[in-house]
Amino acid sequence: MNTPARGNRWDALDVLRGLTIMLMLLNLSPGSWEHNFAFLEHVKWDGWALIDLVAPAFLFCIGVAMPLSFERRSAKGDSRADLVRHVLWRGLLLVAIGFFLNLYPKFDFATVRIPGVLQRIGLCYALCGVFMLLTARRGAGRALHLRIAPLVIAMLVIGVSYWALMYFVPVPGFTAPGFDPEGNWTSYIDRAVIGVEHFFPYWPVNGKVVFDPEGLLSTWPACINVFLGAIAGIVYSRRLLMNPAIGFVVAGAVLIGLAYAMAGPYPFIKNIWTGSFAVFSGGFALVLLGVLAPVTQAPVIRPLFWPARIFGENPLLGYIIVFLMAPAIDAPWIGGDSLRNTGQAFFSQFVSPDLASLLFGLCGLLFLLVILVICHHKRWILKL
Repeated sequence: MNTPARGNRWDALDVLRGLTIMLMLLNLSPGSWEHNFAFLEHVKWDGWALIDLVAPAFLFCIGVAMPLSFERRSAKGDSRADLVRHVLWRGLLLVAIGFFLNLYPKFDFATVRIPGVLQRIGLCYALCGVFMLLTARRGAGRALHLRIAPLVIAMLVIGVSYWALMYFVPVPGFTAPGFDPEGNWTSYIDRAVIGVEHFFPYWPVNGKVVFDPEGLLSTWPACINVFLGAIAGIVYSRRLLMNPAIGFVVAGAVLIGLAYAMAGPYPFIKNIWTGSFAVFSGGFALVLLGVLAPVTQAPVIRPLFWPARIFGENPLLGYIIVFLMAPAIDAPWIGGDSLRNTGQAFFSQFVSPDLASLLFGLCGLLFLLVILVICHHKRWILKL
C-alpha cells in the first residue's frame, strides 16, 4: 500500500476510471448468470453493448495517466532506464496477479485460463509504456518530453497491419480470410500457442471452445486505446487546447464516425479487438472524458460522483477483492444454498429476475464501497 500525495489528481479521470471499474465489477457479480440486462451482457461476437466498452475505457484511462506519471517522475530525477524498468516490472506484476486470480481458488494448472483482463492490461501497459519512453525527448532539466507524433504513427501501423493480416491473409486450414470466431488469425494463434484447455470456457461456438476474448494477438490492437488515452493526457497536461473538454468531445465524435465508416469491411468485434472496435471504443472514452471534465465540477452534480472517485483512486484493490470473494459468494451458506442464489431469490419476490440480478450486484458494489471508503480515509491505495 502506498500513501499518495493529495491534490495532484485529474478529477474527471478519477471519475471515468471509477465508473468503468464499477461497471466491470457489476458485470462480474450478478445475482444470476442467466438473468441480466442487455447493457451488462457482452455480445458473443460482432456488435457491442455498453459493457463491451468498459475494458477499452479502462485501457484508455491507463493511457491518460501514463504521460502525467512519466513526466512527473522524470522531472524528479528518474532516468529513462529507471522508468523502463518500472514499466516492465509493473506490467509483469499485473500479468502475475491476473494469472493468480485465474488460478484461485482451485489452483488447477491443467485447465487454468492463461489470458485475462489484468494480463491484457499488463501487456498493453508494458508495450505502450516502453514505446512512449523510448520515443520521448529530453526537455529542460533532463525531464522527458513525451511526443504525440510517434503515438499517432504507432496507432496507424498497428491498425493497418492488423487489418491487413485479418483481411488478406488466409488462416491455415481455412479457404479465405475472415472474421468468424474460428477462422481468424487471433483465434488460430491462441489455439496454437495457448491451447483451448486454457481459454475462457463459457462462450463455446457450436459446442466447442475456439477463442479467448483476451488472446495474444488481439492485445496488439488494444494498444490503440492506450495510445489514444496517452495523447489525451499529453494534450491536457500541456494545455494544448483552449478548451480540452470540447476538444475531446469533438475528437471522440470524429473517431466514432470514422469507426462506423470502417465497420463495413472491418466489423466491431471486441473478442478479437478489431481496429474499428478500437477506434470506436477509444472515441467513446474520449467523449466521456470530455463530458465529465465540466460535469464533475458542477457544484450540484459533483457530490453524486463521490462513489466513482472512491473506486477510481483504488481500482486494482476493488478488482482483486471481487475475485477473492467470488468463491464465498457461490459457496453453500444459508440452508445449503449460495449467497448469490439466496439473494437472487429474495429480490425476485419483488422485481423481475433481471432487476433482481442487478440489485444483488449493486449490493455487492455497496459492500465493496464501504471497504474502499475505509481505505480512502486510511490513505491505503494499492499501487504497483
